Amino acid sequence: MSEKEIKKTSKPASKKAAPEKVKKAEKKADASKLPALFKKSYKPKDFEKQILKKLYVASDKEYVKSLFKTSKDKKGNEVLAVSTGAEFTKAELKRLKTLAKEIKANKGRFKAAPFIAVASVIAVVGITVTVFKNPVAKMAIRSTMQGIFGAKCDISSVNVEILGAQLTVNNLAQASSDDEFKNIFEFEKLDLNFNLANLLRGRFHAENIEITGIALGTERKESGKLPVKPKSAKEKAEKNDSTGFYASVKAKTGNDPEKAKKAITDLFAMYDPNAITENVKDNLQSQKTAKEVEEELKAIVEKWKNKPEELKKSVEDAQNAAKSLTSLNVSKVNAAEIPGLLKQIESALSAVQSSKKEMESSLSSYSADQKRVNELKKKLNDAVAADKKLLSDAVSVLDVSKAKEAVSDALNQAGYGLLGQYYPYLKQLISYAGSMKGSGDSKEAEEANKKAVEKAKKESRRFPGRYVFWKTDRVPKFLIEKAHGSGNGLEILATNISSDMNKRGEPWIIKGNYAQEKRLHNAILTVDARENTSAPLIAGKYSGNNFPLTLDLGKASGADCVPKFEGNSVVEAELTADEDYSFSGLARVNMNPAKVSAGELGSETASRIYSSALSSINSLDAKAKFAFSEKDGIDLAITTDFDRLLAGAVSKIAEKETAAVKEKALSSLSGQLGSSEGAQKYLSEFSGISSQLDGQKSSLDLINKQLDSKKSELTKKAASSAGNKAASAVSGAAGSFLRKF
Repeated sequence: MSEKEIKKTSKPASKKAAPEKVKKAEKKADASKLPALFKKSYKPKDFEKQILKKLYVASDKEYVKSLFKTSKDKKGNEVLAVSTGAEFTKAELKRLKTLAKEIKANKGRFKAAPFIAVASVIAVVGITVTVFKNPVAKMAIRSTMQGIFGAKCDISSVNVEILGAQLTVNNLAQASSDDEFKNIFEFEKLDLNFNLANLLRGRFHAENIEITGIALGTERKESGKLPVKPKSAKEKAEKNDSTGFYASVKAKTGNDPEKAKKAITDLFAMYDPNAITENVKDNLQSQKTAKEVEEELKAIVEKWKNKPEELKKSVEDAQNAAKSLTSLNVSKVNAAEIPGLLKQIESALSAVQSSKKEMESSLSSYSADQKRVNELKKKLNDAVAADKKLLSDAVSVLDVSKAKEAVSDALNQAGYGLLGQYYPYLKQLISYAGSMKGSGDSKEAEEANKKAVEKAKKESRRFPGRYVFWKTDRVPKFLIEKAHGSGNGLEILATNISSDMNKRGEPWIIKGNYAQEKRLHNAILTVDARENTSAPLIAGKYSGNNFPLTLDLGKASGADCVPKFEGNSVVEAELTADEDYSFSGLARVNMNPAKVSAGELGSETASRIYSSALSSINSLDAKAKFAFSEKDGIDLAITTDFDRLLAGAVSKIAEKETAAVKEKALSSLSGQLGSSEGAQKYLSEFSGISSQLDGQKSSLDLINKQLDSKKSELTKKAASSAGNKAASAVSGAAGSFLRKF
């Protein structure tokens, strides 16, 4: 015995020998449990053809042969069959079931009819593919491109050489969905070389793609619109938004799609006469004051409207009574008449004074009312002046802080709109890049395949064979090793575009540069879906100068009054994204010179100021930092000098417009600035009453003056007559006295 055998048989002396275990008898099943193939009886020749010839392993053939025994059928013919009394273990039944499956699978007979049928089908398919392969390929390429870009794709011709392992596409032009008469890009020729052997194995393996004659932004002669507008990528993405991106954007921007427009229009409302009058009309007081004044004036006018007529009669009576006296020719009056006339004048003056006292009493009361009327008039004028000042204060030079706030808000709205517009394409890229971690060639599939092989080995109990080792398979189901495009200063190179980067072992890299005249652009996009990598799933960088860029923020925000920028720009951008659809990045745009324009604001004056201000701006410098994750939502920060430039430009232009705006606003509000017809009517009537009363008073004063004048004349004449008489008397006495002497 060997040393190992001694160790196995020898036991420690201190331990007792363990009792031997009695094996239980294994249960067996009768022949009824056999597969149907082994329950039949066969003639010797049939047994050889149908059973033994379809078993290729000698041990399997001998085992089955040993089960079938020779016997006689009812007709006395010799047959082979498994004895009905035979019994089988569970392992034997399992082996026989496996062998029955193999016998059925190994038909091994050539049947002419099926072969002809299959050959005919293959021939028809071959002819069909030969005839229709090019139109079908052309239709497939056009349909795919139109589905991606949402606009027409024109292709001159497509040629597929299956045996030559080559695909050629001539003169492809992809229209833009934004401008129906422009192409996003076009190229003259695409040559694709593929591996036919891998194609027959169900793998698309392009060793090289060469694209020549590439041109960007070319003009189209025919419209690129599709007959039926497909659902936009944004609409589809919003409908299937599992990341919460669009919900986060709405939360940031609010539910009001007019928010950006409102920010701009409110900014210029101070230069819209209609908006000004609308805003201040509820605060105007003059019209209310005018109505109050009207009511009070009406009462005063009603009180005095009959008084002039009443006083007029008294004046006329005085005039009639004094008419003969005031027209008296004193020179023709003799001395004897003077005392009587003076008495009449005194009586007339007494009547006039009595009328004057009555009038002065009325005029005293009237004077108090006239003072009140003047107060009411002043009150109305003050209210009108206050309203005009209120209106004037509503028109002022643009508040720079408000301008910055409004423009920043509008730019943020547009920024969120741009993110929402391009997010579907990023999401598609992330989804596609994530799928490159494995598709059919994954570890799970390999593990499942290994388990199936092990199971088959156990069930078939075959003799061990020989292991054959092949080189490592690095070709996934989809692989483009290299794609190169060039044309008109443009060069693009893409490598290792595959459906399984783990299998390929390389990331997908696209590099591009564009050099034409003074334009120079560089871009690189890396997609790394390998499992053992610390790099992000997607990383992209771009830098370029003199890039003809259009930033239509009005279209992005849904408000046409938000500015649109056009011009050659210096652009820098970075972006990273991961398979959870999160992303972050930053961008900078310096546009100089820039053309800035926008839609109408609704007011002719405000639109003119806004348009003039925008046209005076010739540059833009903007930076944007953005990020999104399902946990934190969307975040966007935009810094720009546009708000400062706009505020300065508007302020300069608006200063010149202020006077005209005020005049227009005042004109439109003229009916609301205390211009009550009733108030004006009663003021006019009261003024008329005042004139009449003044006229009556003047008439009495005139009569009084005339009577005083006649009285003075008569008195002088009486005095003169008396003097003459006295002189005559003295002269006569003197003469008498002298004559005595």
